[in-house]
Amino acid sequence: MRASQQQQTPLRWVLYGLAALVTLWLYSLWSTPAMGRELHALAESGVDLEVLGIGRHSASVIFLHGLSGSGTLGLPLVERVREDLLQVSWILPSAPAVPVTANDGELMSAWFDIDELNIVSPNDPPPMPTREDEAGMRKSVARVHALIQKELDKGIDANRIVLGGFSQGCVISLLAAISSKEKLGGVMCLSGWLAMSDKLEKHGGKLRHPMQEPHAHELPVFWGHGDLDNVVAHSWGEESVGKLHKMGFRDVEFYSYPALEHYMSVQEEKDVATWLSKRLPPT
Repeated sequence: MRASQQQQTPLRWVLYGLAALVTLWLYSLWSTPAMGRELHALAESGVDLEVLGIGRHSASVIFLHGLSGSGTLGLPLVERVREDLLQVSWILPSAPAVPVTANDGELMSAWFDIDELNIVSPNDPPPMPTREDEAGMRKSVARVHALIQKELDKGIDANRIVLGGFSQGCVISLLAAISSKEKLGGVMCLSGWLAMSDKLEKHGGKLRHPMQEPHAHELPVFWGHGDLDNVVAHSWGEESVGKLHKMGFRDVEFYSYPALEHYMSVQEEKDVATWLSKRLPPT
């Protein structure tokens, strides 16, 4: 990500701040027996987590974490919404450790490489990125497609599978959703952006993404973004949603959360649960 007229901050300080927020977010994980240390240890070992739903398994949510995290970052959300989502299982993969340019080439968990990571001023946000790790993104998208196939092999209908993610996870889940050959149940985009949006081309009166399948515009989309996000600008979310509309997407719900930085709020979790309940009702 390259920002003009932004004060660059060493990545390690940004990560320290994000780690502090993550620590608070994970507090309930350690105090709840149902989702505690065993799952955390599995995720840290590279195992894709699966949290079974209540009742028979008839729907699945595949949720991707953000930069420098693991599958455990999705556990607090799952814990707080799963009782409202009967029969829904959650798959929480962990990104591989890869060299990250913004971190001086050192290894860290990431779904794709980034050049820079700057503190974003909500009052003077940078433009959306145009130089992106397309190869890394496509590799991660292929992994998500493989996870989708595993759910299909279990007998889960495609329209009962929802993708979702936070930050980098949002980027990959959205790309995986619009490029899936299956007609999925929807995609949850949290504090991210539409990657490769500078490569949209006119096609039949609409814009078309280079990874977009013909039926992608029928996909229901939930988009949540804090208006004080200082990592992925709120304006990136607004611009991404605008481009989805120009790509022919009709069912897009955009939620802007006041005074929220780069994390999820309680209200956002409630909105996610309500949206998922409509998409994945018990059968």
